[in-house]
Amino acid sequence: TAMNTLEFHDLGEDFDAGLLEQAYRDVYLPAFPLRDEQEDPTIWTPRLLNPEGNPRLCFLVAGTRLDTPGAHAVRGLLVAEYYAASQCVLISYVATHPDARGQGLARRLFDVLGRRLDSGRFSRGQPVQAVFAEIHDPAQNDPDGDVLDPHTRLRIMAKLGGLRIPIDYLQPPLGPGQQAASGLWLIAFPAMAHRAPPLTAARVRRFLVEFYRELGSSTPETDPLYAATFASLDALARHDTVLDPLDVAA
Repeated sequence: TAMNTLEFHDLGEDFDAGLLEQAYRDVYLPAFPLRDEQEDPTIWTPRLLNPEGNPRLCFLVAGTRLDTPGAHAVRGLLVAEYYAASQCVLISYVATHPDARGQGLARRLFDVLGRRLDSGRFSRGQPVQAVFAEIHDPAQNDPDGDVLDPHTRLRIMAKLGGLRIPIDYLQPPLGPGQQAASGLWLIAFPAMAHRAPPLTAARVRRFLVEFYRELGSSTPETDPLYAATFASLDALARHDTVLDPLDVAA
């Protein structure tokens, strides 16, 4: 698919159940085969239909003939969540169809999201304070067990402006019967929150408290599951900077 012919559709602004199903089947499941890192589209649907929910969901689908049922060709997706209390965005999923990899589609998806953030359409008119994402730690993830080599993903995120927040990050359980996931880094994209002051450990803490609460922990800061995360964040607060370059040399 030529990149200049792609269309972009936000299911959070114009919901299409058939398009969601196809994006999930053709792009999402092949890209995220690990059960503990998957969400089910039945969780997303009510959130996509409720613009006042928290977190608010942006679900970008890239492809061709996206307005023609039965003729969709989905080539990529990006899912982002806006957390209103901390005014932060988490890019929870970015994926491309195997046939569309290496063609700059991730950059195009980030650019479309960036325009939504700048317009205030996604953040209820509030200035976004930080944009986060999660990425596999290459030292803890075997390339043979991952759809995309973790080092390759690291290089992609570095090119997109990603910087690591050096804390002991834990992804909370995403649903019933799922486990918290370690082996992940929390990264930030400061250029995407260009109207915000420099990122601080306090801002990261506000986001994580809200994020962990939304995913089931009533008191995250005293929850034993996240003790190491908040301890490492306390240590980071004593440093001058909370962002490190992504080491792409490995």
